[in-house]
Amino acid sequence: MKTGLAFFLAVSLGGFAAEALQCYVCAGSDSNTQCNQNTQNCTGSDDTCMTAVAHIVGIQSITKSCTTRMTCSAATSTNINFVVGGNTVSCCMTDLCNVNGFAVTRLNALLLAFPAALLLLGLGGS
Repeated sequence: MKTGLAFFLAVSLGGFAAEALQCYVCAGSDSNTQCNQNTQNCTGSDDTCMTAVAHIVGIQSITKSCTTRMTCSAATSTNINFVVGGNTVSCCMTDLCNVNGFAVTRLNALLLAFPAALLLLGLGGS
């Protein structure tokens, strides 16, 4: 009886294998839409989706991949942003969570900040 129960549990639990994390993947794309064309099931110890966005004077390069939490965390420590360029890395740990390429958001913020700065300069000079 115990052998039958053990066999039943092994067969039952074997049908519930954990599924791999799924991430968007691309290398050096200039468009987030283009980047989101490919997905990958992460393998091995890769438990994190990473997005890296490098940008210089309005030109961006997006890279998305599967990686480990430790590697992605280390990469985020290299985040640097200046008005003319920078590098931003983000990490997430759910299926297809790296859908956003957030450099576009940063660019929009810069575009909104520019007229405000001009307005302040204009008011300060009067």
